[in-house]
Amino acid sequence: MFRLLLLLLSVTVLLAACSTSPTPFTHEVITPVPQPATSGPFLGWQPADDDPDNESPLNGFRLLYDGAEAFSARLQSARLAQQHLNIQYYIWRDDKAGQRLVYELINAAERGVKVSVLLDDMDVRGSDRALAILDQHDNIEVRVFNPFISRWGMLRFGIEFIFRGSDLNHRMHNKAWIADGHFAIVGGRNIGDEYFDASPHFNFSDLDMAIAGPMAHEADAAFTAYWNSPAAVPIRHIKRLDKDRRALEDKRHNLRAWLNEQEHHPLHERFHTLSDEPSPLLNADYYEWSRHATFVADDPGKATHKTPLDPGVLEALIAHFLAVERELLIISPYFVPGEEGTRYLSAMARRGIDIHILTNSLAANDVVFAHSGYAKRRQALAEAGIRLYELKPNALRAAEDAGMKLGLGSSRASLHTKAILFDGRELFVGSFNLDPRSANLNTEQGVFTADPALAAQFARLFRLTTDPAYTYRVSLDDQGRVIWTDGLLDVYHRDPGASLWRRFLSGFAGMLPIEAHL
Repeated sequence: MFRLLLLLLSVTVLLAACSTSPTPFTHEVITPVPQPATSGPFLGWQPADDDPDNESPLNGFRLLYDGAEAFSARLQSARLAQQHLNIQYYIWRDDKAGQRLVYELINAAERGVKVSVLLDDMDVRGSDRALAILDQHDNIEVRVFNPFISRWGMLRFGIEFIFRGSDLNHRMHNKAWIADGHFAIVGGRNIGDEYFDASPHFNFSDLDMAIAGPMAHEADAAFTAYWNSPAAVPIRHIKRLDKDRRALEDKRHNLRAWLNEQEHHPLHERFHTLSDEPSPLLNADYYEWSRHATFVADDPGKATHKTPLDPGVLEALIAHFLAVERELLIISPYFVPGEEGTRYLSAMARRGIDIHILTNSLAANDVVFAHSGYAKRRQALAEAGIRLYELKPNALRAAEDAGMKLGLGSSRASLHTKAILFDGRELFVGSFNLDPRSANLNTEQGVFTADPALAAQFARLFRLTTDPAYTYRVSLDDQGRVIWTDGLLDVYHRDPGASLWRRFLSGFAGMLPIEAHL
């Protein structure tokens, strides 16, 4: 009886809160876009501009596919920053990678760097106190995007989702790390051990793009638009703490003590081997330099039902798909093309466009329901002649056995890269999955580059990853049924390596009317 009364009371409170505002917290705006630093280590080392009258700026780009390198780039840029660090993520784990980067952000703030951290609330709900303590620093501000009213408990979470599901279903999926307006990292990685090849149990194969030059300031402008969005709420308006410098000092002391115990952690060891050398981030040869690049980000109003919206990532991708003449290489971990997308891709293939798609196998996919949206379209795609590849769950282990450093001991792998190569010329790297959620619900961002060297690097990476040692090739047998073939030429007639339970869940989800939310 008491639980029933508690449930009714919770519903009443939530209904009252939901009736006033979709985001019932005070938010702050009028934050200007920070100007790029006018001094500091990020200036003066770039190659000389051989065409200063050209209106298109020269930017440096580097693909970060090695997890340890991607982690080190974030760590080093935090140490190099002198003016500001703008950080935006969908997920930030409280694990070794997450704690180490928090420690570096605190150190940067101690040097006088203005640190602004914007996190989607789907993952950080329940971590209010830890974030509020970080926010106590005079040079650190933390905001959460589209926050829940209920701050802990699955019952409260479930009740709120029932009554605010339409609002809460829109999430900020962007990932950006920006230093001094001169250096940025965008792409697929969140912050957590598994995104940097550092988990002993499970790792993602992922990809980021490092950017040096004026485009980093474009990323700053996009970040500021989200920072000023009504959906971005200061953590101090959610978790009110009395000013307590000691709590922040205790956190920093505990992080330092913890760090001293991590001598043999792979990320720690790898960074120390690099820290004695000049940072490669300040070496012009570290990057490919190009004028032909575009940064794209969704209008933050996409998450707050604003209309009309400025064109974003989806519109840019559609324009590129329409311009394809001969070849598409697609990597999408949660590939849900839907009926319309399947029909369009099939028509492209029948016109002679060579389409290769790499996604997760059911055994490797960390989101079974998302796999169901791909599985129901797999037959039609294969019938159109589209070449389908599915990552094996032991891909990282197989790569290590072959002497390739794609992981650090994990026995399980899952694809998390979001990238497309158009006609072998223009490459997209970002946070956008080819699924309805990225298209219609979540906010996303990314970068298009038309640099021959980057295109060639990605093409090599695609060929490597789709080697039979790491992926299953999906095709049709003589009866037109879907089959999987691996490097040993073994043939499977149902999702290889997937448990009966996973196959049941995927099949059941495929019968539900949920494809638009996958």
